[in-house]
Amino acid sequence: MFGFGKKPFDPSRFDAAWERYLGAIERGHPTFRTYFAAGASEAQVNEAEKALKLRFPSDLRHLLLRHAGSLDEQQVLPGWMLFSPPRIVDEWRIWEGLRSEQFVPDGQDCEPQGPIKGDEWWRLGWIPFCGDGGGNHLCVDVDPPAKGKSGQVISMWHDDAARALIAGSLTEFIEIIARDAENSLLAWDEQWGGVQAAVED
Repeated sequence: MFGFGKKPFDPSRFDAAWERYLGAIERGHPTFRTYFAAGASEAQVNEAEKALKLRFPSDLRHLLLRHAGSLDEQQVLPGWMLFSPPRIVDEWRIWEGLRSEQFVPDGQDCEPQGPIKGDEWWRLGWIPFCGDGGGNHLCVDVDPPAKGKSGQVISMWHDDAARALIAGSLTEFIEIIARDAENSLLAWDEQWGGVQAAVED
């Protein structure tokens, strides 16, 4: 199994950022919290880890134990729906199949923007925890190069080779979007049915 970083996970830091994010979005959309599923069980998260043969970073486990995905495919993260543990497994298996049948045999690589391994189009250590419904994801990377951080968040596009570093951890990602929401850079968009970059009138 791939592991994750040695820095201890601070659940209070994660929870503080998460509450900031929820509070900022619900100020403009009071029903926002109702779009999240109830938390997964420890057994469900463990089952997903077993299926992927990966250890989830502590902050990803913590988020899934709080909310096992978003309801009705609502984009509760900026442009992204949050996946449940079974959905993470399903999406990962799709990429695993493509990797073994197409990407590796064809020698497809990617274009890393930051400390991300670039020798494959998609790697087994990239855990897709959210998606846009069109085959694009944010992934938690538990197989980074030496200069990267295990547990870092990266972008994964199905039709674009660019792989960008989004945040050093899932906790840091939540802190970033919480700050953006508080600064009115993110808001609920009724037309798109999700959190999006705010557009000035």
